[in-house]
Order: sequence, then structure tokens, then C-alpha cells
Amino acid sequence: MIERNLEKCRTMKIKNSILTLLLFFTLVPVLVFGLFSIYETNQTIDEMAEKNLKAVSQNQIMNIRKFCGDRREEMEMVANYSLTQDAIRYSLGESDNPVDQEYVNNVLKERKKYGTYVASVSILDKNFHIVGSSENYDISEISEMKYVDECFHTGDFIIGDCYERETDDGLKKIVPAYIGVFFNDNLIGYIAEELDTAYFDQLRLNMDSLAEGTFYLLDGNYAIITAGTTTQKESLSGFTSSQKDREDFQKAWDAIDHEENPQGEVRYHYQGMSYITYYSNVECTDWGVRITENLSAQKKSANNYSFLMAFAVAFVTFGVLITQNIMTKRLLAPIEKILDTFTRIKTEQDYSLRIPVETKDEIGKLSAGINELLAYIEGEDIQEKQRQHHLRELAELDPLTGIKNKKAIEQSLLSMVQQAAESGEQVTLGFLDIDDFRDYNTNFGHQEGDAVIQFVVGVLQRELKGFVGRNGGDEFVFGYAGDMSRSEIEDIVSRILKQLNEKYTSSKTKEQMPVPCSIGIVSTKGKILDYVNLIQKADEAMYRAKEAGKNTFYIIEL
Repeated sequence: MIERNLEKCRTMKIKNSILTLLLFFTLVPVLVFGLFSIYETNQTIDEMAEKNLKAVSQNQIMNIRKFCGDRREEMEMVANYSLTQDAIRYSLGESDNPVDQEYVNNVLKERKKYGTYVASVSILDKNFHIVGSSENYDISEISEMKYVDECFHTGDFIIGDCYERETDDGLKKIVPAYIGVFFNDNLIGYIAEELDTAYFDQLRLNMDSLAEGTFYLLDGNYAIITAGTTTQKESLSGFTSSQKDREDFQKAWDAIDHEENPQGEVRYHYQGMSYITYYSNVECTDWGVRITENLSAQKKSANNYSFLMAFAVAFVTFGVLITQNIMTKRLLAPIEKILDTFTRIKTEQDYSLRIPVETKDEIGKLSAGINELLAYIEGEDIQEKQRQHHLRELAELDPLTGIKNKKAIEQSLLSMVQQAAESGEQVTLGFLDIDDFRDYNTNFGHQEGDAVIQFVVGVLQRELKGFVGRNGGDEFVFGYAGDMSRSEIEDIVSRILKQLNEKYTSSKTKEQMPVPCSIGIVSTKGKILDYVNLIQKADEAMYRAKEAGKNTFYIIEL
């Protein structure tokens, strides 16, 4: 019997449990506490509305800043691509190595797929000529940017004002974002992204905690990026005109020293109603956030439940001792489990954690709903980590061969030299250059030249220990930390040259042809140089091999 009653309690709705307790304590003098409750409720509502408005505003601003920060990190990643820098330098005439335009555009198109609310990605040189783009149009708005020139001269991350552009999906609101591309600490160009303002519409539609809240996100020209309430699917079209008759607001707004107070609140009256507006600027932009709440509407709604609040106060006063045990078991314990789970998620950043579902009431349903949300977030987190891993690979690998690019070579070589300096290991570094490589492209086409490069990489990967990378064009770098005698080095290099001269079959003529290469080797043990000197010695050895007649190798021992 007792167990059956306990089961009924567990399945009873919290609403019914609270109603039963309230009915039990109705002997409390309601009128005494009712009057007090009305006064305290209005004060509390005012404070809660203000706190809630600030919390919502700060959350919206944080989301906007995170969105801008994510775009900055992604654009910095593209700016650091060696492909990006090579394309800009070639456009400026600072490099003789041509870059495949179609490949650059395809990389940008792929990059656009991974961007959130990104309408386009483009590479510009410092003269604002388009070097590559995910789209087939010019960015005419660049010349109309209102930012001072110093912003572009520094290469700092900036977000511009809103404009409309016709896209494949119709007319869209767009905001442009720019960041500089540097080579040897010199500004050579920019990464430009067009961001879809649909993201900010979603922020507005998610402000469901405000009773009659209105959200405005304005650019530096007070043009609306998004505006309206959570129930308005379409953004409002006016801001200045909508407030021209709000004299009380305008007076309070004009009295603010906005330089000293870039964020804060304004209270005013309009048509007999009390309002509060929270404002703030958004970093890296000249945007402004304005969120308004109708305090009068909240107080009016609250006054309808004043006597219910009085009953609640009486219940807390006279029934706390009796209900303590029940409330702890029925409400506080499950809520504490939910809070504990959230605390662990925040501390450990582990979205695989779940809230135990022990009851069938609203808290049980809430816990189950939160678990579903956590499962979704966990999936999104995994996908985001996979995207970031893919982007890091694109930044460190040569796109033609899949081996280390120049940037990754430097990192591997630096690590190898540091390790050798600590352990006293021998370091062997080699440079390989394909002799007369230009003849392959001239006589057979670039496709044949690419095939030759891939063939050379395949031979090097089979025969060598350590890392192999492409320094650029037809030049390759390989390195190894570990003991190797001169005879072992000679045997390995000889095998490489033999295979290169005997085993390549032309993809065009289907005939075997030699791929002569010059190889320079520097080997040092005990006398550890920095990686720059090692590179210079290896390069020197390679040119000695070329001077010896090419298709041979030269070893420098230190």
C-alpha cells in the first residue's frame, strides 16, 4: 500500500503537488500578505525585468561577438594558407611562380561550405584586385566602404556596414568582413567574406524570455541589420522614424555621454507605458545593439497574480518546516542534479554527459528534453572538430602531393633540430631538385609535370625515413634524426636516383623516360646548427651536385 502511494507521488504532476500544499495552508491571513505581496511583487518584477533584459542583451551581444570571433579565426586561417600568399604575390608581380586560378577558386568554394552563414569568400591583393573568389562576381562595395584608410593599412579585422545583394536565393542582406594577409610582416592583401544576416534574425527570434521585447541590431549608418520581436518573422524596416515621437526617450538618449558609457540602459515613457532599453556597441564593428522591454506590460500581468503570490509567501513562511523534506525530495534534488550536470559540462567541456531521468513529472520531461539537446550539441561539436581538423590539414599539406608544405616543413625541421640538440642525435637533411623540370611542362604539358612530381614523391616516401615535404615547384626537402653512416646515406640516395632514372612511365607517351634529379645532403652530429644554417648547407650541397653535371648527389658532413 505504501509503495503504491509512493509510486503515485512520483508520477503526480508538480503542478498538482504544489496546488495540494497551497490548499493545505489557506488558513494564513491572505489579505495581510496580499497587500505586502503587491508592493513587493512590483518591485521584484521591475528588478527581474531589468536583470533579465541585461542578461538577454549580454547573451545576444556575446553571441554576436562569438560569431564575429569565429569568422575572424576562420579568415585568419585562410590568410595563413601558403596558397593564399602565393596567389597574392603572383598577382602583385612579387613571385614568378604561377598559381592555378581554378584551384584557388575551388579551395575558396570548399572553404565557403564550412563557413557558417558565409555568402562568399574572396582573396584580394593590396590594390583590391580580386585574386580568387568562391563566386563569379566583383565586390563593388569595397570602394564604397566608409572606414578610414588606416583600418585597411593595418590589416586589422573589420566588419563593414550592411547592404543588400541579389543572390541565387533572392535579395539578401549582407555585411562584409575583411582581414589582412601578411608575408614577411608586410601587408600584401586581404581576405574578404560576405556574411548572411540571417544569423542575426535567428538571434532575435530566440529572445523568448522577454514579454514584449524588441530587438534592434544597427550598423554604423543606423541601417537595420535585424529588428523586431520574437514573433515577427520579417525584420522591421525603420528605426529612426519609429522613435521620432518618443520625446522622453530622445531626451534621455541625448543626455548620455556615449564615449564614457558605450553600454548601459535608458528608462522612458511612451503613450502612458514604461519602457527600458539596454544598449551596447559590438567590438570590431561600429554596430549597436538596442533591446527594449515594456515594463508596464510585465507589471500588469504580474498584478493579476498578486494574491497568488501572497499565498506563496504564506506557504513559505508557515510551511517551510513541514514542506522542507517534501520539496527537497520532489524539487530540489532533481534540480540540483540538473545544475550539477551543467556545471560538469561547463568545467569538463564534455557534451556526452547526461542528466538521470528518475521521475515522470515535468522535471523528468525537462531532463529528457535537455538530454536530447545535449545529444544534438555533442553531434555538432564532433562535426565542428572534424571540420577544424580538415582545415588544419589543408593549411599544412601540399595540395598536389599530400605531403608537408613549406610551412609544415619549417615546423618539422625546427622540431627535429631541437630534439637533436637535446639528445645529441645525428641530423640528416636533404634537398632534391628535378633537373630541367621546365622541359616536362614545355614539351608535354603541366599535367605531365604534375605526374612527374607525384612520381618523385612516391619514390622518396618509399625509400626515406623521417619526413618528406615539397618546398615549392620541383624542389623537395627530406630530413631524418638518427644515426646513419655516410655509406648508408650514399646507398639510399643511389637507389633513389636509380629508380628516378629507370621506372617512370610517361602518362602521355606511355614510354619510359628518366627523371634526372640533383640531390644535396648535409649530415651533422655533435655540431648542431640552427635549422636556417642546415637549409643553407643542404641547398649548397644541391647546387654542387648540379655543378658536377646534374643527376647526381653531393654530401656535406659537418
